[in-house]
Amino acid sequence: MKASKKYLLQRAVWYLVGFALIYAPFALLQRLLISVFNVKGSTDIHGACFRMAVQGIFTGNGINILTASGIIIILVLGVALIAGPLFCGKLCMAGAIPEYISRAIPNRFKLNWQKNIPPTPVRYGILAGFLITPALGLSVVCAYCNYAVMEKLTTGGLNWDLGIISSTTLITAFIWLVVLGAFAKGGRGYCSYLCPIGATQSLLHSVGAKVGFTFKLKFSKSKCISCNKCVNDCPMGALQSSEDGLNYNIHGCITCRQCVHVCPKAAITYGQGEPCWNNNITWKAETDKLTT
Repeated sequence: MKASKKYLLQRAVWYLVGFALIYAPFALLQRLLISVFNVKGSTDIHGACFRMAVQGIFTGNGINILTASGIIIILVLGVALIAGPLFCGKLCMAGAIPEYISRAIPNRFKLNWQKNIPPTPVRYGILAGFLITPALGLSVVCAYCNYAVMEKLTTGGLNWDLGIISSTTLITAFIWLVVLGAFAKGGRGYCSYLCPIGATQSLLHSVGAKVGFTFKLKFSKSKCISCNKCVNDCPMGALQSSEDGLNYNIHGCITCRQCVHVCPKAAITYGQGEPCWNNNITWKAETDKLTT
């Protein structure tokens, strides 16, 4: 079995772990925190909801760190700062499902959204709008939440009546699983453009990557043969080839490390190293330096 396919299976196992940890009917992480540490929380996806916590901050209700939700958020953001968006790349089942469905569909039927529409300004614009709406007396917390839709699907919580047809649930599911999922290159269009949780983690990763002791992707020019396998296999479109070399967008990277395992020459690695002072990077095969 090729290393890339073997790693895909390993990632699938981790996503199943992530599903068991935060989604009902399991919600093992929330149950652990509630029972062992005696903190408040719910045993469904809302008990680990980043969106509801953020809304609490911007509506003046604040966030109680000593709750299941508060602890989980601190863990996710802390890891993102030090090691990248590992929650997205290792544990987020909502991101994994459309990616794996997309991998089973021939490329000729899929759109390369990330190549045609730069995701960084869109995803940070969505994040900014998400943060601003509570101050305007509005709430979009559950309106387009793929996490909530997925839990409804897996727990049988969808009631097929006029209520759900007229709600945003079907619209969210269609965009998440079909338009930006199954028929999008990489299958992670929703993650690239619409997920405020992923955008926050990427923003922290771009800051953390400027420090040498944190973990990030690294590139070796002497090993690169410009085969573009990493570009073709990156689910987020964070790697794009150009005449100047290999373009790496750290703001779109989820550190899934699929590129590391698909590279036949180990030109891309993951670990501690020199600071990435520039966030929009071109890795040139003909030079040792990273250039903007």
